[in-house]
Amino acid sequence: MKRVLCLYRVSTLKQVDKKDDIPMQRRECLDFISRMEGWTFYDERMEKGVSGYKVSANDRDIIVEIREMAERKEFDVLLVFMFDRLGRKEDETPFLVKWFIEHGIEVWSTREGQQKLDNQVDRLMNYMRFWAASGESEKTSMRVKAAHTQMTQDGIWRGGNHPYGYRLVRNGRIGKKNRELYDLEIDEEQAAIVREIFDLLINKGYGTHKIAMFLNEKYPDPDKVWNGKTIRDMVRNPIYTGRMHMNDIQSEPIESLRIVSDEAVEFGRDAIAKRIPSKYVDQTEAEELEIPENTTKASIFGSTLLNGILYCAHCGRKLVGGYATKHRATHVYRRPIYRCYYGGTHPQDCDGPRTYSGAKLEAAVMETVYSYFDTINDCVTEVWQEKARQQFRTGAKNVQKQAEATLSRLQKEQDGLKKELLRVVTGASSFDRDLLQSMLEENRKAQEEAEETLRNSRAEAEKESSRIKLLDTRLKDIVNWAQRFDFMTVDEQHAVLTQLIDRIEVSRDYHITIRFTVSLEDFFGVEDNPTATRDTQAS
Repeated sequence: MKRVLCLYRVSTLKQVDKKDDIPMQRRECLDFISRMEGWTFYDERMEKGVSGYKVSANDRDIIVEIREMAERKEFDVLLVFMFDRLGRKEDETPFLVKWFIEHGIEVWSTREGQQKLDNQVDRLMNYMRFWAASGESEKTSMRVKAAHTQMTQDGIWRGGNHPYGYRLVRNGRIGKKNRELYDLEIDEEQAAIVREIFDLLINKGYGTHKIAMFLNEKYPDPDKVWNGKTIRDMVRNPIYTGRMHMNDIQSEPIESLRIVSDEAVEFGRDAIAKRIPSKYVDQTEAEELEIPENTTKASIFGSTLLNGILYCAHCGRKLVGGYATKHRATHVYRRPIYRCYYGGTHPQDCDGPRTYSGAKLEAAVMETVYSYFDTINDCVTEVWQEKARQQFRTGAKNVQKQAEATLSRLQKEQDGLKKELLRVVTGASSFDRDLLQSMLEENRKAQEEAEETLRNSRAEAEKESSRIKLLDTRLKDIVNWAQRFDFMTVDEQHAVLTQLIDRIEVSRDYHITIRFTVSLEDFFGVEDNPTATRDTQAS
């Protein structure tokens, strides 16, 4: 009796979840064994969610195990539903079949019969079968990716859970299986909360955790508990500008789905990227302060205008706004200050002052900010935009074109190697098969590197394009801020400064260095730019 080992495989976890593909393969194989005289079922192996196109046989544990069993002569026949269950790699799977046959194992398919290698035609058919299977996998992958890319670019909802601020509606769109599909539509009640989130983040200077606490208190809902991560994910989601997205691919904005402006999303992302939660004084010290009524929580701890962006130049730690309190017979005097708490608890690591006058620091910073507003003005717009576009054309685009040319050359080389491998299979070439396989593997790795380079260059080109657009928007906002700054509340001024300034460092004798998020160097590449980094001394 010939002992038969059955192999079943599905490529994706989705097929596993359907729970009908592997049972179908198993039933087909067992029925086939029952019809074959002299055959007996020996054992079976299953591969769940393993791609025969993307994963090499040497990296598939089940294939490695079956080969070891073949070497020990534990079975006589390897049976699969169809030969592509063994794999779909045209430069590997034909030789895997050949290996089993050379080790005395018959290779059978319930649909395609036995694979033999008795003559040149058999060897050619063996290769052609897996060459076709590989091509089908590649084409399927390309079709699916192209379809999803086109759907994204066309602004079509691809399915899944809808984002907060929207609801799913049926507008009569019919899918391939003749089912009515869902589309997105703005949920005005939720959209109002989304706009409130961006307003709190950008204009009020709230952090994501504080926004979550605010929403949970204002909109109590046991089915919707807000947290900081949810807020961060929402701010980074381009859907709120009306853009469908898939990885790095985005559609043009669909105004009927827009909830916030492009600028709001850019500012929100930037605010989150550089925000580190401020550490206030401990509660014991706060309780000792004379707190006036109707005081906001943020102002309890004194100066807040520079909180979050002010650092000690001696130890690199953040300074925190507070009060220096003096008690007199009839009055309590409180002077706003900024403290280096790390220096107070680790004097060996910080040789700078422990406190700085809030009035002096803020006056010195604001003098520089007003000078910055005067330097960056709307007359700059046309000049920098033309130069930026020229740099973009000669920079990122050239790298992208080179990567595309390299990938095209490697793909042509791969086609030539595949043709030569086919000649080896049919015995018409004197090339060594192992050498060709090695060259194909090197070509595949080189293609992967070229594709990675191309992806990076495209991402860099997109990044550069986004940078130009963001700077254009920032320039307009800087002019707007300059006009409105004196009429803003302290919280609004603080929100503007956190977007305008990346870091302020202060050292002994009030030497202050201010690093702006957008400088003349960003627009023109100017070196020694006085507005990018300015050293000043508070009087």
